[in-house]
Amino acid sequence: MKILLATYWYLPHVGGVHSYLQLLKQRLEARGHQVDILGHHPDNNHVYLLTGNRMIEKAPILYPLHDMLMDYFNEEHPELDDWTRYRYIERQVYEMASALIGINQYDIIHTQDVISTRAFARIAPATAARVATIHGLLFDEFMTTGEIDRHESLRWKYCFVEEYLGASSAHTTIVPTEWLRREYVNRFFVPEEQFAVIPYGLDIERIAQQTDALERSPRPDGKLVIICPGRLQPYKGQKYLIEALAKLAKVRDDFICQFAGEGVERAGLELMAQHLNLQDHIQFLGNRDDIYALLRAADLFVLPSLVENHSIAIMEAQIIGLPVISTNTGGNGELVSHLQTGVLVEPRNSDDLFQAMLMLMNDEKLRNKLSANGKRWGRKYWHPDHMIDRTLEIYERVIEKNK
Repeated sequence: MKILLATYWYLPHVGGVHSYLQLLKQRLEARGHQVDILGHHPDNNHVYLLTGNRMIEKAPILYPLHDMLMDYFNEEHPELDDWTRYRYIERQVYEMASALIGINQYDIIHTQDVISTRAFARIAPATAARVATIHGLLFDEFMTTGEIDRHESLRWKYCFVEEYLGASSAHTTIVPTEWLRREYVNRFFVPEEQFAVIPYGLDIERIAQQTDALERSPRPDGKLVIICPGRLQPYKGQKYLIEALAKLAKVRDDFICQFAGEGVERAGLELMAQHLNLQDHIQFLGNRDDIYALLRAADLFVLPSLVENHSIAIMEAQIIGLPVISTNTGGNGELVSHLQTGVLVEPRNSDDLFQAMLMLMNDEKLRNKLSANGKRWGRKYWHPDHMIDRTLEIYERVIEKNK
């Protein structure tokens, strides 16, 4: 089959969607399929194929379209704010640019978010089977960041419709967790038969090759290493972890917490750490290309997210054999069994995080149990063949129904 993997987000970038796309492309091509990836260029001024052989500049589309749509909004919908207008215009530009790239040759168009899914539902040829994978709820991220500030506001209504149309516009929609399927069915009223649940897979062999041979040697200063990888964004909840670390520092002094990632919250989090006198206990590492080595060298993994679907970071920590502490939000409870393959705590609760870290720091036997159990679980259930086999079944079923 000739397959197009398409996303609205820019590529390449640090994050789970990019990892998913790269693994899916690699494994599909290993089975004889031809795969292209389409997304925004990192400069956000182009839509392009990652192979580099096709790129569409957005400006010649944007300028006339912007003027026409702004005139329309001013006449017909003057109540729409700039934020909502921007989102609508950007989707239209992405849609037109994707059409100009040329998409008529694909048997499968597999989109990766609600925006690209709706766009390709409008421009894809009738002969193409359309599959979507939705990796999380933009709606909840906007609620957490405050971009949607109140129930039933215009932004709320716009994003509600965006989620509904994005989740229902493909022939079949894949979600990685039962939690996300329930959210779309119960909150956004998407028919249950629209969905197939396929958990993510990871390249277990590559991760094992990179990490199993590395020795986890204790730090010279004797401190335990806590690692928290992820973008520094409000919905990732790092401020609650810093609050918990301040409580931990009052009872134990033998730890260092490493934040691996970048984002808009970095300056505020650094200032918060200084105010809480945690300079000796916190390191901000920025984006790293040696994340597996960092995980292997750590003693504890903590994910304090407020919004999560199917965390790649938890999967990686389990495969490497790192004890996991995670908030019980979104699909995390499907990845972590409490006190068996990790520890689950309530989101937005720094005291829960503090107690969980203190418990594992004080109990080496429990840390070793969670490490061993998580490693067995991860290496069994996150094997990529499970994801690829079931995804191909969806492709074939949709193609057959679309004939």
